[in-house]
Amino acid sequence: MLAAGTEMFLLIPEDANGRILHPGKVIESDAMGFVAEFEAAIAPASGSDVNAYGEVRGKFFQQGARVTEVRSADARSIVVCTRVGEPVSAENRQTFRVSVVSANIMAKVGKQKNCSVVDVSPEGFGVIAKGELQVGMLVPVEFQHAGHVVNAPARLQTIKRLPSGKFRYGFLATADKKGEARRSLQQITSLMQRDQLRRLAGAA
Repeated sequence: MLAAGTEMFLLIPEDANGRILHPGKVIESDAMGFVAEFEAAIAPASGSDVNAYGEVRGKFFQQGARVTEVRSADARSIVVCTRVGEPVSAENRQTFRVSVVSANIMAKVGKQKNCSVVDVSPEGFGVIAKGELQVGMLVPVEFQHAGHVVNAPARLQTIKRLPSGKFRYGFLATADKKGEARRSLQQITSLMQRDQLRRLAGAA
């Protein structure tokens, strides 16, 4: 796992935006560690513990790692890590969020339209919006991707004010009777993971 050329995801546990998987590609690898390049600028602290994820023969695996160096390359980040322990199965992916910024998914949040969806998981999603909401509010949210529709009230869990003056809201999808919202989120999450891995493989 995590050989050079492998498409992978990095989880930064202390990330303020929650358990988000950042897509990247391993560009160097040996028995002691690996170097990975990421599409977006990320900056895990040197010495911090992170988790790397990748698919091996159709199954998802986790490799514990420790950051030793972070380099910048244009708009991308290169992260140098040492391995910690052996890879283990990580098939319970439902707790992770996947960045979907590049998919340009727009949502309607309450009465506000054209809010950017920034990450998704089978249980929830993150949205950038202008209007100021309150933690705990149940807000009607609607968006779709690749024919999968999320249209249900969602509980506001977290709020982060951004330098732009907008807010990043973390929502938990409600468990409606038919389970349609969470089913759609599961499908979108899986689709985005596969699409990101295929795109990274094509760029090799």
